[in-house]
Amino acid sequence: MSSCVYQIEKDISAVPRSLLLLAEPDEAIIDDYSPDCVAVTAVLDSQTVGVAVLLRDHDTIEIINLAVAEERRQRGIASTLLEKAIDYSRDNRVRRLVIRTASTSTQQLLLYQKVGFRFSEIDHGYFTRNYFRPLIENGVRCIDQILLVYPIYRARERRALIEEYWHDFVLRNPEHVGSSYTVWAFGDGARVANKLLNLVIEGKKTATSWALELLALEDKEPPQPGQLSVVSYSDGYPGAIVQTTAVEVHPFNQVDNEHARLEGEGDLSLDHWRDTHRTVFSRELESRGRTFSDTTPVVCERFQLIDVNRELARL
Repeated sequence: MSSCVYQIEKDISAVPRSLLLLAEPDEAIIDDYSPDCVAVTAVLDSQTVGVAVLLRDHDTIEIINLAVAEERRQRGIASTLLEKAIDYSRDNRVRRLVIRTASTSTQQLLLYQKVGFRFSEIDHGYFTRNYFRPLIENGVRCIDQILLVYPIYRARERRALIEEYWHDFVLRNPEHVGSSYTVWAFGDGARVANKLLNLVIEGKKTATSWALELLALEDKEPPQPGQLSVVSYSDGYPGAIVQTTAVEVHPFNQVDNEHARLEGEGDLSLDHWRDTHRTVFSRELESRGRTFSDTTPVVCERFQLIDVNRELARL
C-alpha cells in the first residue's frame, strides 16, 4: 500500500480547486487567498489528496484551509497535515499557530484538540455576517466561529514551564527535594503524544517501550527503576510526573501479552502492540539508516503516575 508524501507547496494555485472547496465553499474567498500563502500537501500516487493552506501574519500562522479528499478520510491524513503545520510554524519561529472553524464542526473540533489546539475565542454570528447562503452542518445552522490556538514555545520557555512545574511539585512533595528527573514526551506525532499522555493521566497506561538502538542513537540512557520523569504534551507543556518501577530488555518478538496490556493502547492485545510498534520502530530506525527486525532489542518500561499538572490555563 502506498503512503502519503507530505511536502511544502509555495504556489497554492497548484492545489486542486476541488480540494479547497471541501473546506471553503465560497470560491470568492479562495480567489482572495494571499499570494503569500503556502500549502502543506499530502500526495498519494501522484495525486494531491490533502492540503493545509498557511498564511503568516507577523508572529502568527493561520491554517486558512484544511481539507482531505472524501475517499481518503479516516486515514490520519488530516492529523498529519496539522502536525506538519506545527513543524513548519516551529521552523519559522512564530509564536502561535491558529485555526478557525464553525461551532457545529464537531469532528474537526475534536481532532484539533487531540493534536493540541485549545479554544481561544468565539466570533458570534460570523457565518451569518459573512455568508449570504445559510450553511448547515451536522443538521445545525453554522452561526458562530471558534478560534483555536496551538502555542509555539521557545526552548527556554519550555524549560521554564518544566522547572516551574517541578518546583511546585517539590513544594507539595518535599520528600523529592534534591531528586533528579528526566523530561520526555511520547513519540510518533502530536496527536499520539497527547493521546498517550492522557491515557497515563486516566490510569489506563502504565508502561511504554523504546527501541534500545534508537535510545543509543539519540545519546539517551535507558530508564532506571526509581527514575522520575516529567512527561510533556506535544507543545512542550508539562502534563504529569511518572516514576519508573521496572525495566526489562527483550527482543521485539519476546515482548509478552502482559506488557502489551499495560501499554493501554488499542484493544490491549499483543497483536495490536506488535503491529503498531513494528511500524514505528521500522520507520524511525530506517530514517537513521538502520534496520528493524523481530529480534531488535526493546526496552520495556513500567511506571506509576505520581502527579498530574493542574495548571494548564496558559496559552
